[in-house]
Amino acid sequence: MLRNKVTEELSIVKVKPISIRFIVSLIFIHILFTLTVNLVLFANGTLSVIAKSTNGWINETLAANLFGLVLEVVIFLCIIAKLSPKDLGLTKNKLLAGLFGTLLFWLAINIVDLGMTLLTHSSLTFNNDIFTNSNVVFGEFLGQIFGNALLEEVLFRGFLLVQIYLLLKKVNNNTSRIGYAMLISQSIFAAIHIPNRIYSGLVGMDFVYDFIVLVILGVIFSLLYVLTKNLFFVIGVHSLMNVQIMFWNSSFTHTATLICVLLLTCLLICFKRKEFRAQKSEEAVPS
Repeated sequence: MLRNKVTEELSIVKVKPISIRFIVSLIFIHILFTLTVNLVLFANGTLSVIAKSTNGWINETLAANLFGLVLEVVIFLCIIAKLSPKDLGLTKNKLLAGLFGTLLFWLAINIVDLGMTLLTHSSLTFNNDIFTNSNVVFGEFLGQIFGNALLEEVLFRGFLLVQIYLLLKKVNNNTSRIGYAMLISQSIFAAIHIPNRIYSGLVGMDFVYDFIVLVILGVIFSLLYVLTKNLFFVIGVHSLMNVQIMFWNSSFTHTATLICVLLLTCLLICFKRKEFRAQKSEEAVPS
């Protein structure tokens, strides 16, 4: 009962607590997976055969992460560890809301990007790639929403964040407990990207800066999950941060995306604080 209760305090879902050996095993499996994908499959171009045969609709990212989903989520977490999709944050009654939220976030990015372009009097040209190279543009997005972003959100927000939170039962202050769970789980999230960054050629301070950015992004995704209780929405936001589908060509796309995700996070925090204070006020009023 206690573990179910503390999970409700985290404002996500009731989940099945799992042994720490499963957590460590999953981290080890994912490290082996990322090493194999980045240093063998990507380096040798093994998965490019699939991308070429599907004309880019199933790119290397999607192919690799589909394998990861089967190995880590289906086989290890669901079959071996006996967790349900709901234990990983995948509740079907939240799918529609998650898709709708993702659509709104995508529109917001385009609107902010357009506003920045017009305010700076920059040139505005239509993004013809949406139609002329739709297989590549949408193939990259599919590689995120059904591949990389899906796998990472299930593992590091849906599973690791919540399970580490449950392990920190000796931390009495709930806010501190959530904070520690976020910091630990998202530091692991950043560290597991190291093979990919080595493959990409990052060294020195660029490597350190990238690690810090990944921790911050992981914390932002964690906050979005805790605040919205909808992992599907976080998967959508993560996908759009990695691959932007824009109506026009602009040099402000990445800035607009960052502004939108930070503004969204701040608004959700403010809304939840207001909601929490209102609940406290109601409890304080004598009946």
